[in-house]
Amino acid sequence: MGEKNRAGAADSKTGSSPEKRKGAPYWIKTITEKGVDGLAIILMTFIFILGLAQVIWRWILNDPIVWSEEMIRLTYVWICYLGWVIAEKADSHIRITAILNMLPKKAQKWLQFVCHIITIVFSLLMVYYGIFLVQAGTKRTAVSFKMNFSVVYLICPICNAIIIAYEIAACKECLTEGPRDYRDKGGDEQ
Repeated sequence: MGEKNRAGAADSKTGSSPEKRKGAPYWIKTITEKGVDGLAIILMTFIFILGLAQVIWRWILNDPIVWSEEMIRLTYVWICYLGWVIAEKADSHIRITAILNMLPKKAQKWLQFVCHIITIVFSLLMVYYGIFLVQAGTKRTAVSFKMNFSVVYLICPICNAIIIAYEIAACKECLTEGPRDYRDKGGDEQ
């Protein structure tokens, strides 16, 4: 009774289970994950409804919604960035692990650590240049409706900052718990 209860029961001091306390602070991680997931769902629903309305207005009512196509395209930029964050959170980006899995655990650990550092550097550059992109977007508006392009470009530094946080947590996990074993992900190297 004692061992099973302790593993699954909430900690009396923090109110969370051991699994929830891993990595980044739990409440920040929860808000970020739920916010990204929720926003992605809302935006996907929005472009579906807008696309459906565009078809109905164009083909049935013979009065197309002029701004809908551009709005769908600009919203899709946000959806792509949010998808990147969701894939990063789930650690589901495409990777070729045949050679990685043949290396000793210590080499796997350092190779994965270096990959996380490269992703952090790339995301830092995306945040840095994304800020300039947002500033440049203030001088440009959408063609078919009045919207500043800085709104569209704002997703770049935001999502890359979130990815940096995920990658820092992954670096910490890699150094403390060892390398992730990707053989269970269903690759051909099994």
